[in-house]
Amino acid sequence: MTGTRLRSDIVGRRLSPGLRILVLSAVINMLGGRPLFATPPARGEVKVVVAGSDRSFAAIAKSLTESLSFIAVTAQFERAASVDPRSVSEIHPPQLSLFARLWIDATADRDVTLYITDAATERVFVRHINLDHGLDTVVVETLALVAQSSLEALLAGKLIGVTRDDYEHSLEAPAPRPAPEPVPKQTAAPTPHDVQPSRWQLWAGYELQGWDGTTVRHQAALGIEYERWRLRLGVDLFGTWPIQFHSGELGAELFSNGVRLGVSRPLELSHQLRLVPGIGLAIELSRIRPELSSPDAQTVSPYFAIDPTMRAVLGIERSLSRWSLRGILGVDVETRPVQYVITRQAATEVVRTPWRERPFAAIVLGARL
Repeated sequence: MTGTRLRSDIVGRRLSPGLRILVLSAVINMLGGRPLFATPPARGEVKVVVAGSDRSFAAIAKSLTESLSFIAVTAQFERAASVDPRSVSEIHPPQLSLFARLWIDATADRDVTLYITDAATERVFVRHINLDHGLDTVVVETLALVAQSSLEALLAGKLIGVTRDDYEHSLEAPAPRPAPEPVPKQTAAPTPHDVQPSRWQLWAGYELQGWDGTTVRHQAALGIEYERWRLRLGVDLFGTWPIQFHSGELGAELFSNGVRLGVSRPLELSHQLRLVPGIGLAIELSRIRPELSSPDAQTVSPYFAIDPTMRAVLGIERSLSRWSLRGILGVDVETRPVQYVITRQAATEVVRTPWRERPFAAIVLGARL
């Protein structure tokens, strides 16, 4: 008896009270076939209705499931095409397992809306979360955190949101005014949101072109453009001021007219400013009228020349309502070398050789049709 009591006292002195409880719990759980540390029982369920794309639904469901698990709440997810704010305050048949309902509207481009009601739909909580960069991870985590904290307050018996009557009152729209009597043979003027910008634009421009080392050519143009598929297609008619030049007793007067086809690709720089690079192809018809300064010289008949020209441009365009103002820098390239000559008495003399690459600057004023 003495030896047994001594061993028992030694064991009692070695095991602290906390350790005794831990050993006893382990023995009871082993005998009962249960784990030592069981997860806390579920505190309730919530029904979650999500309206949005497949990607949005998957991201919200994953984040919300993880967040609600920290407060021992499980979620029943349901997919919807849209969320009607009026259906949020509808009273549903009671379900013992549900203590709250959630609606998440992720169909809009600017924000995500979260609605939470208690089981009896006595109060409605609404939260809007702005989408500055789309439905990214920050927005999804914020949505889950708001839902978790609101449901935790609801479980603690706190009031969230507003009453159902106040919520429904906030949704009431003012009564529509009676429509005016229709006027025969007239249609209602479209609102500013219904007016679509025209794809057609009429423009006029003025251009200064370096023609050779000593001459600057002036040119006026009138054109029309059509914009679609992010491209701008245009055609214009142009004409130049006469150019006069002399070489010795020989001289000439030259002026040109032509038609040009062009294509450009407007690039947005800001709301009203665009960069407009483009290319074009022109057919230029020039009339050369020779002038002889010698009084005894024989008259030389005028003649015409046709020259194809390639064009590359870079413009900056500013939109002003239906008007636009464009500044352009570019270069015209003759597809073949050009020389203007005068033939007299079976002899041909060159009076002027213009540049093959001719830089220019232009200003264009446009108006949408």
